[in-house]
Amino acid sequence: MIRACAVILLLGVLTGCSTFSDRYQDDTKLIISYLLYDLPLPESSEIQKSQTVILGTGAGWAGRIALSAGQSPAELLKYFSTSTVGSGWTMTASTVSDQIILVFEKESRVATIEIFRNSFLEGVSMFGGRETDVTISVHHPNAIQSQSPFDGYQAPTR
Repeated sequence: MIRACAVILLLGVLTGCSTFSDRYQDDTKLIISYLLYDLPLPESSEIQKSQTVILGTGAGWAGRIALSAGQSPAELLKYFSTSTVGSGWTMTASTVSDQIILVFEKESRVATIEIFRNSFLEGVSMFGGRETDVTISVHHPNAIQSQSPFDGYQAPTR
């Protein structure tokens, strides 16, 4: 009886953690889809919160989004090439090797999408295949005004 209760309690805790994680991902994707309304993200991707920084909203946002996705780099290359252009972005450069880099422009913004696989064991999930990492960086060309922002700066001495 005690073992049965312990097993049921353990399953409840594990299920609750899974539900919380799923809810967090859903909420995060909802917020990011609002902020990045014109940059499509793969449905099955998971946002890496600790590596994501977004400033602004709508057409005025800039920052970096880190994702992990179950698709292969080739599938993600196809996805971003078609869906991003379909959202009004123009592809201006691409590099395809073991790391894929796509550069898009829209309304004076520049988006760089990097797609890469981790080393053999680093990107393996417990119940699935290997994950592919995606980093999307968006900036505005005139965001940096001074080319020498640290002129005259003296580092503190110890």
